[in-house]
Amino acid sequence: MVAQRLLVVVITAAALQQVLADGQQNLTPEERLKKKLLEGYDKTTLPQRENNGTTTVHMAVQIQGTWIEEDKQVIHINAWFLQTWIDPRLTWDHKDYGGLKNVHFGDHEVWQPGIVLYNNADVTKVDPYGNTDLVVEADGTVWWVPPTTLRAECPLDVTYWPYDSQTCGLYLGSWTRHGYHIDIQLYRNKSEVISGWFMKHTHSWQFLGGQLSVKIKEYPTASLRYVMLQMIVGFSRVSPIFTYTVVFPAIVVSALTLMQFVLPMREPRRLMLGCVSLLLTLMHLVYLVSVVPTLSDSVPIVVKFFGQTLAVTVVSVGVSATLLRLTDTRQPTISFAPPIALKTLLTGPLGTILFLRQYTDKVGMSGGAAEDGEVLEETRPTSHHYEWLLVAAAVDRIAVLAFIATFFITFIAYVAAV
Repeated sequence: MVAQRLLVVVITAAALQQVLADGQQNLTPEERLKKKLLEGYDKTTLPQRENNGTTTVHMAVQIQGTWIEEDKQVIHINAWFLQTWIDPRLTWDHKDYGGLKNVHFGDHEVWQPGIVLYNNADVTKVDPYGNTDLVVEADGTVWWVPPTTLRAECPLDVTYWPYDSQTCGLYLGSWTRHGYHIDIQLYRNKSEVISGWFMKHTHSWQFLGGQLSVKIKEYPTASLRYVMLQMIVGFSRVSPIFTYTVVFPAIVVSALTLMQFVLPMREPRRLMLGCVSLLLTLMHLVYLVSVVPTLSDSVPIVVKFFGQTLAVTVVSVGVSATLLRLTDTRQPTISFAPPIALKTLLTGPLGTILFLRQYTDKVGMSGGAAEDGEVLEETRPTSHHYEWLLVAAAVDRIAVLAFIATFFITFIAYVAAV
């Protein structure tokens, strides 16, 4: 009875062994190799088994597309991220597997360094990589080039908007492993960020180039260091439409503002032209608010220019309205004089510099004093008409000089930036 049972066990074991052997024979060399390599493989442990040795990851970047969310100050980068390292557990003799020199593994089938973006704009999405295979060579070299989408915070400097250039920094490293476990190096010591095949003017931005470097952060108290890859990329705005919606209107508003000062101060049409210029400037400021990034700490020069133009236009309109009031014979004369110090200043060298001679010569004509010592029976109220005309003319001259200076400073600043 016992002998019969023993015979059944032997026959069953032999049959099972034959089935397993047949199964192995039906596997392709790649299937047999992958089965062998993954047998007992722990993808959460470091490739270097001896004393948790350091694994060196070599990295390179090829950018395929970029754009910037200006309202959020976030840069988007589509790139191919090369990562390569050596895993001694994934080695074989290619002669034993039909000359097979490399094999493909699915994402997360084997150990991966877990390099993530530190200054991620979306902290809920840590893994930026696409689901792509890894290629392993017979000597244990692992190649992984996943398509990657990076969303990083990038403070914008819009001083020279709409001809501004931006520089953004991205910092990548292991989230859980320090520098004694994972070291990051540049692939073939190449520090340049490569522009990809599909890289063109995308979303109004032109890629100017980028540089890669390795940064090390030391923590002496913990005897640790963390290694990260720093990627600095530059972009310039390419938006021809702003030439017609910002630059040309600025020239038109400037011309209208200057035309106000060309017309005589007591010309009613000057007041009308000033009101038109004031309205156009206000409308354009409203437009600029809708298109200029509002979260930036800097203010575009063009916005400052329109703001200063608005102030000068208000002064011009105020001077024109005042002069029309002074020359209106239906209105009572002005009985109080400007401050003596101001009058003295304007009738002196400053008046000559501001070309106020035609007004300073008439200042003495104001007033109601009797001529030749004659005593009038009824004294007329003293008028300071020409004195206030002098003050208004001085304000007008200073306003036009301030506007011209603002225009040339703005022009020089933009020419230097472009």
